[in-house]
Parts: sequence; structure tokens; C-alpha cells
Amino acid sequence: MSNSTKPPLKKIVLCLFIGFTAFACKKTVQKPVVQVTGTASTFKIDGTAVKIDSASAMLYTNASGRQMDIYAYKGGQEVLEFHFDPKTGNKTAGTTLGSGAFLTYMASPVLSYDSQSGALNVTVCDTIGKKVEADFNFVAKQYPYTDPASKTITEGHISITKINKQ
Repeated sequence: MSNSTKPPLKKIVLCLFIGFTAFACKKTVQKPVVQVTGTASTFKIDGTAVKIDSASAMLYTNASGRQMDIYAYKGGQEVLEFHFDPKTGNKTAGTTLGSGAFLTYMASPVLSYDSQSGALNVTVCDTIGKKVEADFNFVAKQYPYTDPASKTITEGHISITKINKQ
């Protein structure tokens, strides 16, 4: 074969490489969605009502003992995150993990506000029957808490009927 009739090998290899790379990079990661059932899960942020459309709870053990995390979503985006001891009762909201309750409001995936004061009242915590219900309210600031702007979360209630265990 003469040079003029040889296929342009470099171009073919380059096209194949780009095609395989583009195909391999088109992956979507979907978060598991657990529909909120039972009593309506809602809260108000600075007076505006929000209805939670999905949530999940995770029960695990660490150096502090048994802990529970709750993640609540609206429109596929995380809006609330709670960390606390999985026991019924009123827990003071604050800024320290492992002490009372650490509550977070997520304004966006990169903008969160952590509890400075408030409460999480866990009314049902049945880890065997996999049900958690709680009422909550808190005042939150964006970390590192130097900005005077805050968010006020009131009239919160969450009901979850599925608990994952680690």
C-alpha cells in the first residue's frame, strides 16, 4: 500500500479514544429516595413553609455510642441534616457533634447553616420497628459563625418509617 492509500491511523485512534472517553464519562449517580410516609413532614424557614418530600435515617455506632443521622430532601436536594442520640426526649440544639443535637439547614449543596440554639424533641424512636418522629426548631448560622446573618427554622415535624443500619 502506498502512503496515500493508508488509512489515517492516528486520526482513527484519536476518534475512538474520544468516543470511548465521552461514553465512559456519562454516568449519573442517583441518591436513594425514601418517600416520607405517615404524618406530614414540614418546617418553616424564616416564615416560609416547606414540605419535605423524602427523608432517610441512618443508625450507627461510633466512639460516642449509638448515633442517628436524619437527611431530609425537597426536590431531590438535601434541606435538613440532623445528628443525635437515638432516644426519645428533648435535645438541645447546638454546634457540637455528640452533645444534644447538631441540626443543619442546607440552603444549597454548598451553603449550610448550623444550629446555634433550639431543640429537637424526638417523640418516637423505634429502631426495631424502624420509625422516627420528631418536632424541631432552631436558629442557625453559616459556618464559621462570624456572619451575623442567620436562618430561623420553626414549626418543624418529621416522620420517617425506614431506618438504615450500619
